[in-house]
Amino acid sequence: MTEPLKLAVVGHTNVGKTSLLRTLTRDVGFGEVSHRPSTTRHVEGARLSVDGEPLLELYDTPGLEDAIALLDYLERLERPGERLDGPARLERFLQGSEARQRFEQEAKVLRQLLASNAGLYVIDAREPVLAKYRDELEVLASCGKPLLPVLNFVASHQHREPQWREALARLGLHALVRFDSVAPPEDGERRLYESLALLLEDARPALQRLIDDQQAQRLARQHSGKRLADRRPAGTAPGPPAQWQAADCRVAAGLRRLPA
Repeated sequence: MTEPLKLAVVGHTNVGKTSLLRTLTRDVGFGEVSHRPSTTRHVEGARLSVDGEPLLELYDTPGLEDAIALLDYLERLERPGERLDGPARLERFLQGSEARQRFEQEAKVLRQLLASNAGLYVIDAREPVLAKYRDELEVLASCGKPLLPVLNFVASHQHREPQWREALARLGLHALVRFDSVAPPEDGERRLYESLALLLEDARPALQRLIDDQQAQRLARQHSGKRLADRRPAGTAPGPPAQWQAADCRVAAGLRRLPA
């Protein structure tokens, strides 16, 4: 059995990273969601399986808080005459004391991204494109891992999607996905996994299995709902929502939370 694909969910504080993971895992109890900044303080993970085979591990990470200062610090790590690449510079940073003190939260994010196959960079599309977000992307790009931007809250009338698309393109990030964790589109997960498959060709078979399994679950829910509707006497109210979502038990059975 091959190793499951590992994805780090990264981004600024309070952009909806945990909410996105709750949607992808169908686990409303995953993590903690709050309007308070820096709600997630540690890396938390969940594993998705199909027919008992682990296919995908998703890791929720703390929010990046001070990428501007961190980028400035990283640029000063090189000694005279040195030309370190991104991962080598980050390795020096992670071995130093600042990774355990001033930039402790950022260090947790970078360690998880370095240990993952790719990252989902979650963006609150209602926010203006500020310098701190560009610096976050530059720091994350230093890991040398593929990054897929996820535009969250695009259902809001206040979103700034065109500005974000332009800013991301200027940074060389042309592949992105729209996924509103508050009002997720019916095909949102499929489009997210298909976009990932473009960045991670070797993971395409596993991602396709997840897509096929979710499609089968959706059809099962539709058929279950139709059977319940056909059996319900005329003029009576629909049954409780749990009856209509019985097929979601398959999701719960294929989900495992990973130790922090």
